[in-house]
Amino acid sequence: MFARSETHSPLRAVLVAAAALGGTLPAAGRGEGPAASAPGRGKLADEVVAVVRSAGGEARVITLSKVEEEGRIALVSAGAIEAAFRPLDAMALQASLDWYVDQYLLYEEAVRLKVFEVERTEALAQLARFKEVFRRVEDYRAFLFELDLTEEELLGTLRRTLRGQRYLQSRLGRLRVSDADAEAYYGSHSADFGGAPFADVKEAVRARATEERANTETRALLSDLRARSEIRVIVDFAKGPG
Repeated sequence: MFARSETHSPLRAVLVAAAALGGTLPAAGRGEGPAASAPGRGKLADEVVAVVRSAGGEARVITLSKVEEEGRIALVSAGAIEAAFRPLDAMALQASLDWYVDQYLLYEEAVRLKVFEVERTEALAQLARFKEVFRRVEDYRAFLFELDLTEEELLGTLRRTLRGQRYLQSRLGRLRVSDADAEAYYGSHSADFGGAPFADVKEAVRARATEERANTETRALLSDLRARSEIRVIVDFAKGPG
């Protein structure tokens, strides 16, 4: 059996922030950081950083290059195009690993339940939106070249992520913040809204309360999926190989 990871899964915003910061930890791009061999011994082509087995599924080996690939795709999807081309430091790599594990487990749960199939036409529409983030088609091609990724492989990643996200949204779709809940939230967060009367900011309060509740429910769902899975993290990016 694998030891379960103790790390908490961040939202994609954490990954974006980690990459944008540029970090003070050692860079871990291709041939750097955890994947680099000692001086004089050459460089590893890749490195296994984790092994994940979802409930009832097969074990999936996660490599350093896969972590970088998933992280950069997530960054571009979030519009963080400049951060997506920077070397990913240890903090960003850890966020990327957590992001990928969470997305993979959401997808596997959707597959297990046989729900939220994504048609190829839907995936192609997702790919078109992804391409639009790049200012020039040459930048998009450079992105694929940098990751040694074919467009069909990228399409598969976007399709998988979309299915997992649809499953997540189905779990969050039942969330509802009533007027009473919103007013109670406002009672303890009125300073966040400049002390304006509740009636004037009710919808903003409801939106904030709904977002926080969704984040709480997301963390609970991901925690449950992780608890039902076997996750062995081999590399702690802050400390190096374990």
